[in-house]
Amino acid sequence: MHWPPTARDFARLRDTLAWVAERSPYYRRAFDAAGVRPADLHTYDDFRTRVPRTEKVDLAANQRAHPPFGEFLAVPRAEIASLHTSPGPIYIPRLADERGGTPALKEAIAAMGVCRGEVAHVTLSYHVMPGGLRLHRAFEEHGCLVINGGTGASRLQVQIAHDYGATVYAGTPSFLANLADTAREMGLRLPYRIGFSTAEALTPALRQQLGIELFDHIGEAQIGPVAGECRAHQGMHLHARDLFCEFLDPESGAPVGPGGVGELVATQLGRHALPLVRYAPRDAYRLLPGACPCGNPAPRVAFVGLVGAIKKIKGVLVHPAQIHAVTSQFPELGRFQIVVEHPAGERYERATLRAGTVRPPADADALCRTLAERLKATVLIQMEVALVPEGDVPETAGPPGFAEAVVKR
Repeated sequence: MHWPPTARDFARLRDTLAWVAERSPYYRRAFDAAGVRPADLHTYDDFRTRVPRTEKVDLAANQRAHPPFGEFLAVPRAEIASLHTSPGPIYIPRLADERGGTPALKEAIAAMGVCRGEVAHVTLSYHVMPGGLRLHRAFEEHGCLVINGGTGASRLQVQIAHDYGATVYAGTPSFLANLADTAREMGLRLPYRIGFSTAEALTPALRQQLGIELFDHIGEAQIGPVAGECRAHQGMHLHARDLFCEFLDPESGAPVGPGGVGELVATQLGRHALPLVRYAPRDAYRLLPGACPCGNPAPRVAFVGLVGAIKKIKGVLVHPAQIHAVTSQFPELGRFQIVVEHPAGERYERATLRAGTVRPPADADALCRTLAERLKATVLIQMEVALVPEGDVPETAGPPGFAEAVVKR
């Protein structure tokens, strides 16, 4: 993938659009409504200005209206080989010949200097979400021995990593910190030499504290891996070989150049069970100028943050509507606000739900416990719960806009 796109990139894109227009009811209707015929698109600007975007909320709403996969589905159900799910929930069917980002991840693993025969310990969730399985497949295809660790069970994971001699860690930086603390308590030493860090911000402090060379990576559940660091550690290279990526000014929609901050808009190339065209996960990146010392010509980016209401909390994308669906189950509760903090000197991000009460609960402690449990089951992350008078929560945090529903400090 290049930015700006080359003629070869655009030719592959137009072939994909023709296939999608023929197979996907959703996009056939969307293209017709916009007056778009793939054969009439001759330049990237034609594509950018005429083809409508697909928002995450569009995908989720269409799947709810036409369960389970919505009208995006482009193949007969009999051709679907496997199913993934991302928070929302959003359902992601996959063809047997869809690689799910594996080739891009293999390139990222090689760029880290991982050798065949090394033992890789994958600690992303294998439960429902696709990240753990995607990384597992990539390490296997690279020639590694893979421990399917998943999340939790820190003492067991430390023991297994120690006994198997795992040299490569793959997961969130905060869980690596947890494993390091647990290993010290057990009187053991973690054997990792390098780490594939993803799903959370990798801060300079964590890099320094964790004691191994960490490589930052970023991806998205629907479209897969997007970018990752090389050994120069000067930004993340786009390694999205099966994505047509655009970086657009969040306000004007115009392409941004080196040094600018642009919103990622991605189109999946090739055949997909559930293809996405001009999909906007609302992630903003800074395009880094100049060439990388490693010699890789792929563009380099740095993640900036999220555009709009969807926020990443503890490595998971969370929409306030998901939280509202939980809090609305309790008649005592009204507006809410999530406060996300990364206290100085601490390794872990902290999320607190400030739940506004409209009337005193009969048992405040029981309400907090139940609310925390349901939030964990819904958004897959742990939050502290604090009950406050609804008047202490800004009106702008409430539905439908949720403008101040998530505050990062």
